[in-house]
Amino acid sequence: MSNSLFLGADAQIRQALQQLRAQEGGAPISGEITGINDDIFLSNDPAANVTGDYTSGRENLISLKMQPAGAETPRWQALHLRMGACDLGNAGVIGFVARSQSPSAMITRACLRSGRDGQFQDTFFTKAIASFATPSTHLDAIDLDTAGDIPRTADWREFILFFRPGPVDIDLLDLRPFVV
Repeated sequence: MSNSLFLGADAQIRQALQQLRAQEGGAPISGEITGINDDIFLSNDPAANVTGDYTSGRENLISLKMQPAGAETPRWQALHLRMGACDLGNAGVIGFVARSQSPSAMITRACLRSGRDGQFQDTFFTKAIASFATPSTHLDAIDLDTAGDIPRTADWREFILFFRPGPVDIDLLDLRPFVV
């Protein structure tokens, strides 16, 4: 990938996903934070001692296999995608389309995290992402005019996928966030 021509409020996250698609590789998952690229990382409850591995590439955006190795059930296991400031001042909708697959049915929750003044606020998308043994597509969006709890401006934002507590085996085949 030699050009970076993304424009708009969602430019940073689209660029990060494009870099992930071009990455073609993987690494082990361990500890509280596992960096994937400059704008994408995994965050896991350190008390659960989550281990595993991830792979990424053109055909499968990211494949995650995570297993708690400690006695504790993880309080959280999440994939974070930094969005920069992502100004929503002129936007009407923020959303995403995801394609996923998992050997056994599992639910994932999507969240928009907005950071301001040293604090953050989480806003969860309404629908849960259901993944099955065959590829499935999920679409969700938030109408910003009716969602009064999302700040239109923020110092930073993240799009986060929160996985179920316990073992995770999921292929995130594609992910397309959008701001309209």
